[in-house]
Amino acid sequence: MVLESLYNIKDVRKHPSEIFILGVIGTILAIIISFFLNQGGLFLVFLITLAVLPLTIKQLKYEERRHEYDHFWNYLYSLGFFSRHKDLIIAYFYLILGITLSISVSYLILPTKISSSIFSDQILIISSITGNATASGIFSKILFNNIGVMVICFAFSLFYSSGAIFLISWNASVLGVVVGQGAKNLMGLPSIPLVLLSYLPHGIFEFSGYILAGIAGGILSIALARHKESRKHFLFVLQDSLLLLAMGIVFIFIGAIIEVMFI
Repeated sequence: MVLESLYNIKDVRKHPSEIFILGVIGTILAIIISFFLNQGGLFLVFLITLAVLPLTIKQLKYEERRHEYDHFWNYLYSLGFFSRHKDLIIAYFYLILGITLSISVSYLILPTKISSSIFSDQILIISSITGNATASGIFSKILFNNIGVMVICFAFSLFYSSGAIFLISWNASVLGVVVGQGAKNLMGLPSIPLVLLSYLPHGIFEFSGYILAGIAGGILSIALARHKESRKHFLFVLQDSLLLLAMGIVFIFIGAIIEVMFI
């Protein structure tokens, strides 16, 4: 794949901001293909996932090769919890930002008929959420919906290694359309950063929950595949995975509280 060949995995580990460019390029290509094939919604997200998945798999394989050496485990044990996972968390956030901004801009500059077709599923889900915004029990609905997405992210990463990328890309695409719609009602393109910032208070917690769940499932998947090699290493990774998952639940809870406050 051409996009995959443009990136050296070691460079990406040192400069995770390069993932932002991958997210932008992958999203733009997905939008172009969706337009010519007259498809949109989930198909668009599938194409975005297809673009970023090879690099994600390379990252996981890179980690697996590093885990083969005892000196790496000794180094890993010496690091703090956040030091062990910060690079991957930052990379996910760059990916989300790249997808969100690309879709926001595309939603604004494309003719309404085309954007409505390409982002059809995203617009539909936004309409359903907006329609229920004043319904009773909105907090519990938001909370359980987001926890459900988080659990699926964990399960997808556990059983399909990097399957959480699809769900994270889907949520980033929905956020992108929401930001695009908000900016359209204001000053257009110049107001995208302002609208994005308005969703930051709860959005950063929600996406943190999804990302942490995805990482938790991914590292546990590797640990389960290699558990016979060392019980000590397995328990170490299991502990990290459960802690990441617990943190994800806390972040989702905080995000739901903040979102209800802004409705």
